Amino acid sequence: MEKMTFIARDGAKLSYDKFNATEHKATMIFLHGSTYNSRRYASIAKALCAQSYNSCLLNWRGHGSYNDKTGDLDYIGQLEDDLADFISHYQQSNDQPIVLGGHSAGAVICLRYIAKYGCDNIDAVNFIAPAINGPLETVRYQQASASWQYRINHFRAAQPITLAPEAALQHAPTLKMWPFWIAKLLPFMRHKTILTFPASERMAKLEGRTLNYSYNMMLSCDINNYPAAFNQINVPVLLLAGQLDEVLHPDLLSTIYHWHLSAKINKQLIELPNVNHMGVVPAARKILPDWLSSIFPDTSQQTKTDGKGEIAC
Repeated sequence: MEKMTFIARDGAKLSYDKFNATEHKATMIFLHGSTYNSRRYASIAKALCAQSYNSCLLNWRGHGSYNDKTGDLDYIGQLEDDLADFISHYQQSNDQPIVLGGHSAGAVICLRYIAKYGCDNIDAVNFIAPAINGPLETVRYQQASASWQYRINHFRAAQPITLAPEAALQHAPTLKMWPFWIAKLLPFMRHKTILTFPASERMAKLEGRTLNYSYNMMLSCDINNYPAAFNQINVPVLLLAGQLDEVLHPDLLSTIYHWHLSAKINKQLIELPNVNHMGVVPAARKILPDWLSSIFPDTSQQTKTDGKGEIAC
């Protein structure tokens, strides 16, 4: 594994971890979930390397090393711009196929990238438990603030909200409503913290996690018009999540697969029993290499017979 950096369009130095396979068929560019960094996903990269795929684990701006605005961005949408800059940077010295992927909010950033830049520079994409939290219909357990959001959107009271179990609340962030509305109305306030994730400060520091997000950061890792973005995909796609996911609505991925992804593309949906939002990460170590092998078969090992039972390479 190599610690690397690249220069984004604004001159910022951003970091990523590169895992090089001895012989490689493609490169996976993978984005971590909210609050985390590339270290949390090294096991996926190692599993891919063992199957002849390079991996680049990106740290979002405001996360990991080389960030000067922890939990903040210059503007909404900067994360997909950074991703576009990295892909351009990587393609300058590598001509192998590129597979885009991410977990949780990282998967949403991949979707935002596709909505803005399309699929011309990627050859496949995977979404692992994509945490689409903006629209009310995408989440498994709605926060109390969803009642006013529903009333604003539909001019009527929402149905009673099913309370989330305690286990689901362990990682649920807290939105500061007044700072949110102030930031929405006053752009110069959009760098202040409005979203806080619950965690031990000591453990978060050891893990290099970022627990406080600004308005710009929060809105940059969510997407409202997700159906249109999925409809733009014209490369092979994998949707992966656990059936016990605490974030996603149980029907979300099935709806995306059947309604919002084109019937003409190579697409796959995998929902794992007894697996939750973070538990899907270790499961991806086995699933991602197998999925990639179905897209990039190892032709060097293929043989055929000449009709007489003899094998010709």
